[in-house]
Amino acid sequence: MDKQTGPKGFLVVLPGEIIEIPQDSDKSWLTLFYSLPRELAEKWKPACELPRCPYEVLRTDRYDHIVCDDMFKLLVWDCYAWSAWQFFQVKDRKGNYRDIPGNWDQYAGYFPLWRLSYSIIPYIRMKFEQNGLGFQNLYNIPQGVEVPWLTYQQFSNLIGNVTDMVIAEQNWQSMIDAIWENRTVEDYETTSSTVKTDFMRKWHHNRSGKPISLDEMMENEDGDIFEVADPRGEFEQKVISEMQIAAFAEQSITEKDREILKLRMDGLTEQEIADKVGYKTASTVHKRIAKIVGAYEDYVTVEYQKYLDKLTDAETAAVTEMVAAAFSCGKGDFMSREPFEAMPDVMDAKQLAEALQISKAGAYNLLSSPDFPTLRIGGRKLVMKNELVEWLKSRTNKTS
Repeated sequence: MDKQTGPKGFLVVLPGEIIEIPQDSDKSWLTLFYSLPRELAEKWKPACELPRCPYEVLRTDRYDHIVCDDMFKLLVWDCYAWSAWQFFQVKDRKGNYRDIPGNWDQYAGYFPLWRLSYSIIPYIRMKFEQNGLGFQNLYNIPQGVEVPWLTYQQFSNLIGNVTDMVIAEQNWQSMIDAIWENRTVEDYETTSSTVKTDFMRKWHHNRSGKPISLDEMMENEDGDIFEVADPRGEFEQKVISEMQIAAFAEQSITEKDREILKLRMDGLTEQEIADKVGYKTASTVHKRIAKIVGAYEDYVTVEYQKYLDKLTDAETAAVTEMVAAAFSCGKGDFMSREPFEAMPDVMDAKQLAEALQISKAGAYNLLSSPDFPTLRIGGRKLVMKNELVEWLKSRTNKTS
């Protein structure tokens, strides 16, 4: 007698029937599609023709010409791979974790981390299935009831938390570290980019990004083989969106600081910047950059709060629900974690994000939620640690 194996798909239990959706079927990607924000789904226009009520999409072949199109799968895969990539963490030269420098499309398609961003998608889909965003929920939606679009920020919070969970559960961080430490020139796209130039400088140990021989190195006036610092350094962790930088620079800093910011983003060292803008030492530039970073963080905080103020109570509550649900999935007892115990009795957004191991954006969402125990002092939003514990307990029970 052949050994019986378990189901190879997603099971849905309905009155009088059990449905299995094979994991390799075209419709198996619908759970991920219905969680995309409109801004990403619109990347392939026919996808927007799918009704937000999944009833007919799941039960009939009326929309199979869209769902079974290879472009539909490519849309879902590309959107989730790109989104997961944003939350991969790699080490800088000082050993601190940061986002991967540069843009996704500046790396080659066969770069192992680029491929890992696609390999994580089935794990994300399984997380959705296990935690209330799966096929059972889609099939339970009555005819005529629509699935609301997630906002871009809601989707970002969701994928950020799920990506962190998968990497932790699969013990991938050490693999990611090894891949990043051992990358080669071929891991970058053939077109020129700042991140490729940065890598080439370190690869060849010179400022021009061109090969240099050992003899040439030894002809350095000090006889030393020198190493070039990362032109962006930790500054790149703070500054992500070039459009946002432009708006920030125009509104928030002086003309000289705008020049320093541009030169730094162009890859110049602090000493080179000092020479160009007329400062005597690189340390003066370093201090100016530190002030620019602080001003940028203040700018982002204000702009993000403006965005939150525009949300309806229902939208804010939806964000809160997802953050609490994501936090409750496989995290264990949050009060027993050392980072949480070490937090102060009164926390701001940055400390809240660190305590819950969520993004800073997610922390701002929580502090703006109507039912969150936010403590308002002047223009600041804080939370008492003991009240946070009680709130998390109540939300975890609701989402379990």
